Amino acid sequence: MLIRRNLEQLDREGKAIKLGIVGLGAMGAGTLSMLQSTAGIRCVAAADLDVQRLVSVFESIGYSREDLAITDNTAAAEIAVAEGKPVLTDNGLMLSNLDIDVILEATGSASFGARVAYEAILNGKHIVMLTVETDVLVGPILARLAESAGVVYTLAAGDQPGAILELYHWAKTLGLDVIAAGRGCFRFPEDRYQGPHEDRRGRSWVSENPKMANSFRDGTKAQIEMAAVSNATGLVPDIRGMHEPFAQVSQLSKVFRLKEHGGILNQTGVIEIANAVNDAGTWIKEDQVGDGVFLVIDSANDTVQKYLHQFFGRTSPRGGVLFRPYHMTCLEVPISIARAALYGVETAKPCGLYTEVVAAAKRDLEVGQVLDGGGGSTVYSLVERATESRRGNFIPIGLTEGAKLKKAVSKDQILSFSDVEVEKDLFIDSLRNLQARTFLETAP
Repeated sequence: MLIRRNLEQLDREGKAIKLGIVGLGAMGAGTLSMLQSTAGIRCVAAADLDVQRLVSVFESIGYSREDLAITDNTAAAEIAVAEGKPVLTDNGLMLSNLDIDVILEATGSASFGARVAYEAILNGKHIVMLTVETDVLVGPILARLAESAGVVYTLAAGDQPGAILELYHWAKTLGLDVIAAGRGCFRFPEDRYQGPHEDRRGRSWVSENPKMANSFRDGTKAQIEMAAVSNATGLVPDIRGMHEPFAQVSQLSKVFRLKEHGGILNQTGVIEIANAVNDAGTWIKEDQVGDGVFLVIDSANDTVQKYLHQFFGRTSPRGGVLFRPYHMTCLEVPISIARAALYGVETAKPCGLYTEVVAAAKRDLEVGQVLDGGGGSTVYSLVERATESRRGNFIPIGLTEGAKLKKAVSKDQILSFSDVEVEKDLFIDSLRNLQARTFLETAP
C-alpha cells in the first residue's frame, strides 16, 4: 500500500509527519495510542482544557512527566517541538502557530472546533475534523477556505461518514449508480425523547460526557453523520429525518428501492439509516447493519446489470449492496492524517451545502426554557434539505445550546430562529452568513 511505503520511508529517513491534537477525550486519546504503532506520524503537541488528563494519557503510552513540555507560551512551545519534546497545553488555538503539519480536531464542540479549524487553515495547516458537529454547522465554508489556502480540510477515516465516503468514491469511480448510502443504528421509538440521565442504555463507552453518549441513543449522532455524508456527496434525505426503517443487511436493496419497485423511496440518490429495532420494538441481533455502513448500488447498463445480478442476485432482485460491517473510529484516523500530509487529498469533505441538521422539541416546552443542544433533554435532531431549512428559518441543532425560547413550542415541533433567542457568537455567525451567501444564494 502506497501510504504504508511512504510512511515507512519517512521513518527510515528519521522524519515524521508532525501532528497536533486538540481534544484528548476518547477519540483523541485513541488516535494517540494508535500512533504508537503507526510509522511516520508523530504527535508533537496536544491540547485539552484538562491538562492533567493530557499528562495521564501521555504517561499511559510510556512518557514520563519529565519527557513533556507543559506550557501556554508559544515561544517555549516552539523550542520544545524543535527539541522533539511533546507540548501539552490548555490552549488549543496555540497549536496552529507551531511547526506542525496536521491538526486533528477532536473536542466534540461545534463552535470551538470551528475556531480550531479556521486558525489551522489561516496558518497553513491541514485539518482533520473528528467533530462532525462542526462539519454540519460550518464545514462547507471551512472546506472552501481550505481550498483557497492550499491545505486539506477533511473528515476522518474510521468514523462512519469517512467509511461511507470510501465506499461511495469506489462505486462512483466505476460509474455505478448510488441508490442509497447509509449506516446502521440501534434506536427504540422512545429513545428520541430521552435525556442524558434518564436511562444508561446510551453509548457511555464513547464519551464520559453524558450528553455526547445520549446523542447516540436519541439519534442525534446518526442524523449529524448522515448530514455530513449528504454535504460530501450531494445525496439528500428522501424525507425530513430519513425513513430509518428496520432493515437487515440481506434486505437493504429491497427496502431502499423506489416505491414503484416495491421499496420505500420516492427518489434515488439518498442518505438513509437502517435500524436494528423492528416495528414491534424488538432488537434483532442477526444480520443487522449495526455499526456498519452500506451503499445500495445499481447500473443502467444492461451488461453491467447482468454481472451485478450474478454477484448479488441471491440477496437482491436488482443491483447490489456494498456493506462494511465495522468502522474503527479513532484507530483509522492516521490514514486521513497521512493522505492529507503526503498527497494533499481528503478522506471526506463537504462539496456543497445540501443538508442541515435542525432541532425538534423532545416535549412541550414553555417560554423561557433554555435549550441544552444535541443529546440533551430538550431537543432532538433531524436532517433537512438546506433549502427547506432556509425557507422555514429553522435553527440548526448546533446553535441550540444555551438558546432561550421566546415562544412555547409543542412536542416534535421544528424550532425556528423566530422561536428562540440565540446566544451570540459573532465568529460562527460570520462563517454561517458567508456559507449561506456562498452556497445558498443561487439555490432554488
